Amino acid sequence: MTKSAKSAYAANPMASMMEAMQKAKFPAMPDFGTSWAESVADYGQEVLSFRAKRVAEGVQTQHALLHAKGIAEVQHIQAQFFQRVMDDYAAETAKLMELGKSLTSATTASKGDGSST
Repeated sequence: MTKSAKSAYAANPMASMMEAMQKAKFPAMPDFGTSWAESVADYGQEVLSFRAKRVAEGVQTQHALLHAKGIAEVQHIQAQFFQRVMDDYAAETAKLMELGKSLTSATTASKGDGSST
């Protein structure tokens, strides 16, 4: 290796790490396939949709609180909000667990082991 090539690797630690991995015969990442990529995209979309819904409901709650006529109404709005939060997060957890199962299934199926769990 020439001196200029060595200085290029020193300037780019990622390049030197990749070279070391190649020398060590580090295996490439397995091909997970399109079903895995679709499952990852679905999972990400679900998370983003949930966050957008929660932010919108938080804004609505703030609006309602700003227009509340008394402390009793404020307490009622807050109680409703926290109940919705608990219900939403419980439902979202169940959805994400199901999507996680499909992600696992997509990963194992694409590796060719024949399992669908």
